[in-house]
Amino acid sequence: MRKLVAVNLSLVLIFSLTACASESAPTALNADVILLDISGSSTDSEGTYNQENHSPSSLSERRRQLEVKIKDAINSNTTVYFGFVRLGYGVTDIATLVPARLILEINNVLAKDINNGKLREEARDGISAAWESAINQEGRNPDSCITDPIENLILEKSNASISSANAKRIAGQLCSGARNAIYQFDQLKGEQENIGSDVQAAVDRSLQKLASDEKRLINSDGVPVVLIPRLIVVSDLIQVTNGKSKTKEVSATSDPKQACELAKEESKNFKLNSPTGISLISDGFAGTKKEINSSDRDKLRKYWECWFSTRNVEDIEIGAKGIDLGAL
Repeated sequence: MRKLVAVNLSLVLIFSLTACASESAPTALNADVILLDISGSSTDSEGTYNQENHSPSSLSERRRQLEVKIKDAINSNTTVYFGFVRLGYGVTDIATLVPARLILEINNVLAKDINNGKLREEARDGISAAWESAINQEGRNPDSCITDPIENLILEKSNASISSANAKRIAGQLCSGARNAIYQFDQLKGEQENIGSDVQAAVDRSLQKLASDEKRLINSDGVPVVLIPRLIVVSDLIQVTNGKSKTKEVSATSDPKQACELAKEESKNFKLNSPTGISLISDGFAGTKKEINSSDRDKLRKYWECWFSTRNVEDIEIGAKGIDLGAL
C-alpha cells in the first residue's frame, strides 16, 4: 500500500512539474484606453505643449507619463490606446500605442520556445528591455530603430532561449511599434484640431475600436482573445456638445435620481456591443475654474455614474485628481 502511495505521489509530482513548465496561450489581455481632454475647462489644461512646463497636467508631462506607460506594456501584458477628447464622434481618432497583436506574438513565442518558467520570465524581461531600447532610439531620432541590434539584445538578454528566427520577427515588430508610438507622442506637440469636451463621443469611439480589434484577435491555439478594458479619462467631465452644456442639463434635474434617469433615457438607443467588465478612472471630476455648487456636483456625479453603467462600466472611480498615467 505504501509503495502504491509513493508511485501516485510521484505521478502527481511529474504532472505538477509538467504543468508549471508549460504555459497556455492567453485568452484575455488588459487594454488601457487613455482619453485626454485639453479643451481648457480644467485648471492648467490649455492644450499647448511647453517642454519647460513640468506641472503634472501639462502636455509635456503627459507625454513623459505616456512613454513610461508604454515601456511597461510588455511586462504588464497590456495593450495601450490613446486619443484626444474632441468635438464629437466623427472627428475622434483612437490611436494604438501598443498593439494587442504585439503582446500576443510575444506570449506565443515565449510559450513555444521556452518550457522553463524562470527562463521564460528572463526572456520576457529581455524583450521588454529591447522594447524600451527601441522606444528610446525612436525618441532620439525618428525612423532610427534597426532590427538587427534589437534582435541581438533579445537573444543576449534571453540567453538565446528564443530562436533566432523568432527573435528577428519580434525585433521587427518592436521597431515598428516604437516608431508608431513615438509618432503618436509627437502629435501632442502640434496644434490640435477639433479639440472639444465631448467625453461621451470619445468613450463610445474607444469602445467601438476595442470591439473591432477584439474580433480579429486569436491566440496560438486558435482561441479568440478578449480585451479587458480600463478607461482612463483625463477630464473634469464638464461636457459641451454643439454649444450645449451637459452640466446645465443635469443641473436642471431635481435630484441625483432624476439625473440618473436622464443618463439612461439618453442612452436607450445605444446599441454597440461593448466589452464587459470595464473599469474607469477619471482625473479631476468637476475641477473647473468656475465653482459648481455641491447640489449640482452630486447630480453631475450621479449622471456620469449612470451613463457609464450603460456602457458596461462596472468599476467607476471619479475624481482621482492628479493621477500619473505612467504609474497606473
